[in-house]
Amino acid sequence: MYWLPVILLLLIVFGIEIYTNKNFIKAVIIVAVATLLTGITVAIDYSVKTTDTEVWSGYVDNWRHNEEYDEWIPESCTTTTDSQGRSSTSCTPGYYQHHDAENYIHTTDGGWITVYNSPDGKVGFNDSWPNRKSELQDMWPEGIPSSSAHSYVNKVQASYSIYKHKDIDVKDYPDLPDYPKKVKNYIYVDRIIGDVPNKEAALKQLNMKNTWLNMSIPNPEKPGKTMSWKQVNLIFVNVGIDKPQEYGFALQDHWGGGNKNDFVVSFSTDSNGDFLWTYAFSWSEVELLKLEVQDYIMGLQKISDFVPVVDEVSQKLADQFVRKQFADFNYLQIELSTIATILIWVFNLIGLAVSIFTAIQENEVKSRRAQRTQRYRSRY
Repeated sequence: MYWLPVILLLLIVFGIEIYTNKNFIKAVIIVAVATLLTGITVAIDYSVKTTDTEVWSGYVDNWRHNEEYDEWIPESCTTTTDSQGRSSTSCTPGYYQHHDAENYIHTTDGGWITVYNSPDGKVGFNDSWPNRKSELQDMWPEGIPSSSAHSYVNKVQASYSIYKHKDIDVKDYPDLPDYPKKVKNYIYVDRIIGDVPNKEAALKQLNMKNTWLNMSIPNPEKPGKTMSWKQVNLIFVNVGIDKPQEYGFALQDHWGGGNKNDFVVSFSTDSNGDFLWTYAFSWSEVELLKLEVQDYIMGLQKISDFVPVVDEVSQKLADQFVRKQFADFNYLQIELSTIATILIWVFNLIGLAVSIFTAIQENEVKSRRAQRTQRYRSRY
């Protein structure tokens, strides 16, 4: 009922004008300003509560190189006139403006991206190199796995009760990691959090598997168009050594149940590297998939290489994952935050105060005018 204060303001302000000065233009302005501020507050509050970020996967598929060049800027003159009518002209001589070389890669998930060095960051680009598209392509070969962060409206994150564990208070788990969405080296998002054996190789393999799981396929609902195959973002999280399973539940709450395309595998190990527990969460329509992933990992002996784990879990997602359509949550009603509600009432109370104050001022002016008129008539 965030429009209630606006409705009350409208009734009161127009009531005041009906019984006082009948300055309806002023009343319309006051109500219009209050309505605008209310609408802006509601929109900002909705955006803050529902804007979320998901990670897409793809690969490098195109390149563009623009050579450096010098642009001639012609002479320009400006004439000014002082207060006495005297004019003067000043001129800036013509000059060359240098434009640096520009290099771009295109990814299937993130579009065109400006790059300033090689993927490993060891070779910087400048006007001397690269000098053509083919040289840029040599540094960024076709098919390199990529990832990018994209915002979307997530009503679920504004409805905490949908994914909240009743016995878990996230504040009791201050060392939980944040959601991995930071893009580094232009196209990489690390989606293995915490320590795992052979982590560097496992990260590379996971990037490749996420790209594979999200390869473009014909869209059956839109002939001639393509779509992401599984529309999934696989993430592994080692919450730490000797952590209780409640950490997995708390992580799910901390991440708002995960984004719509996430499949998160959280776990903890003992000091010897053996798995203590595994907890998978996702909005996938296939609940059995989560149980199978958990059973698979818990059935492993101590591992020295996490790459096979990435391979096996990726294959299970390829076989069974079905992403839930977040349109199913459109029924959710987003409640206005307490701060936004207070602001709306403050705006409308200020509007009411302005209406009352100006009405009193206008009445005083009318009263003084009436008194002056009466005195003038009494004289004549």
